[in-house]
Amino acid sequence: MRLKPHVSSLALLTAVLATTLPAAAQQTTLDTLRITAAGLTPFEEQEIGRSYTVIDGDAIQLSGTAYVADVLRQVPGFAVSRGGSFGGLTDVRVRGAEANHVLVLIDGVPVNENSSGGFDFGRLAVANIERIEILRGPQSAFWGANAVAGVINIVTKSANSPGLSGSLAGELGSDGTKMTSGSLAYAQDNFASSGSLTFRNTDGFNVSTVGTELDAATHIDANARFSADITPHLKLDGTVRYGRVRADADDFGGGIMVDSPGKIEADEVFGGLGLSWVSEDGLWFQNARVSVGKIDRNSFDLTYDDINTSTRQKASYQIGRNFDTPGFMEAKHTVTIGYDLVHETFQRLNSPSIFDPSMLELKQRTTQSLIGEYRGTYYDQLYLTAAVRHDFNDNFADVTTYSASAAWQVPNTGTKLHASLGTGSANPTFFEQFGYIPGQFTPNPNLIPETSFGWDIGVEQALMDGVVVVDATYFNQTLENEIAELGFMPSTVVNQAGTSTRQGIEVSASVNVLNGLTIGASYTYLDAFDALGVREVRRPQHSGSINLAYKLEEIPLTLHGEVVFAGDATDTAKRVLPAYAVVNGGLNYQLSEQVEVYGRVQNLFDTKYQEVYGYNTQGRTFYAGARAKF
Repeated sequence: MRLKPHVSSLALLTAVLATTLPAAAQQTTLDTLRITAAGLTPFEEQEIGRSYTVIDGDAIQLSGTAYVADVLRQVPGFAVSRGGSFGGLTDVRVRGAEANHVLVLIDGVPVNENSSGGFDFGRLAVANIERIEILRGPQSAFWGANAVAGVINIVTKSANSPGLSGSLAGELGSDGTKMTSGSLAYAQDNFASSGSLTFRNTDGFNVSTVGTELDAATHIDANARFSADITPHLKLDGTVRYGRVRADADDFGGGIMVDSPGKIEADEVFGGLGLSWVSEDGLWFQNARVSVGKIDRNSFDLTYDDINTSTRQKASYQIGRNFDTPGFMEAKHTVTIGYDLVHETFQRLNSPSIFDPSMLELKQRTTQSLIGEYRGTYYDQLYLTAAVRHDFNDNFADVTTYSASAAWQVPNTGTKLHASLGTGSANPTFFEQFGYIPGQFTPNPNLIPETSFGWDIGVEQALMDGVVVVDATYFNQTLENEIAELGFMPSTVVNQAGTSTRQGIEVSASVNVLNGLTIGASYTYLDAFDALGVREVRRPQHSGSINLAYKLEEIPLTLHGEVVFAGDATDTAKRVLPAYAVVNGGLNYQLSEQVEVYGRVQNLFDTKYQEVYGYNTQGRTFYAGARAKF
């Protein structure tokens, strides 16, 4: 019953979309977009044959949400599940795959945790993000292990205008929420730098279904980046990031979620340094990059304490050549070869839960990789890409992955046909191999990597001179040696025999109207089953979103709203997560060119739902804030 008002709101927004399309027939010119995570070198969007989504900074800011996880709910093929309050573990699953099957980069630096293999989106704020680039489907040929189902590249803001600039923002809201954010940037002819700091604290809400304890959370995000032109052909760039979360957590007792004195603490530091060179004639290029990362994670609950630290060091080198064959299909070609070296470590630190000294030993593994990539443009309308990678693993068998894609921009039709296929691999997580929970979980050091093959095919159609763009894609992916949980109290993990399957359809539509109205919609149908034919947990069969924004011409006011919906899903032990729809809305008022005030409401109809069994989600909340720039 409680879904009825939300479903009617969804229908209303759909009707608005339908009635505004005829009025949208006006020319809209979009800037050419370059995707930095699409391969060994950046791609222009029309060249990409793989499924992709780019969310720009304006869309992120307009949504008003505080966390990247909530922005990703609008992406086709994505399922987001937050376990607990805003510091709780938040997984993102792409096309029915596991959370550790998507590689996450921040300014090109890998940030997945070695312990779990995934990235915890529960601690990442949106305040200083310039855009989010998303590629769906196997990307291991370009990025190695963990890029089985896709890549999410998060790009922080850079200095875009000469001189000194900056911003300051503040927000207050329900549940004792307070947020402060500031940034500075400086640019001149051959140098640019920027940095930001965001602090957010909330008293939280009651996560458990029993008790009244509020589960608070505190987040700090800080980052800085720079770029310098050493010569007209040689460029140096660097980035550093620090993240910190302190959050309350509850625990299961007697089969239900109950209040507990549990805590989650995480500190992360990442950095990268790159050097790029292009020859004077633009034909040859080289890139060298090193990155490092360290995550300290402490989890305390009723049954055990888990304190661990993990590190990753990566070095990469690429050299490539551009050349043309005007006599053969007016073709342009780029060939790139590269080398990657990745070293990872994981170590559990002493706690009351540790009684075997061998559990405290440092675990480590190293992978060396050789990569080759070809890109070709034919008649300025057909774009082909192929890549192959061979990983030399010191702890596992070596593995070869490949990728191929094609995009055809059909002349004078607004139609783009696209298709891709590829393979992927995902190494067992360090926790699966060496973790331990007394009486609950026993590790399996004999696990082998999961392997995957996937393909997709789709069509993108632009209508009314690009005002309306619709994309529909069918995808199919199989997974072998899936790592699955076995047994109960204690459980362990094993490689399942057989093949796990994922297939579905992704549909997205966008409308960009000059008279101030913009509309976007997405829908995903997903079938995801493990090798035993059991539907995978926390992956709804139906999901999607509708969002719209309207900028009034008479006054500098923008109204915006969104509906995020998900169908029934299952959780562990065949528990059902009922379908839900959540409505959010807000307004932004421009006091001047430099100052904006805003307000928003999350979960307008106070929908009761769960994304992880036993964990409550937040009810209706209100927020208000202001942003200023100079």
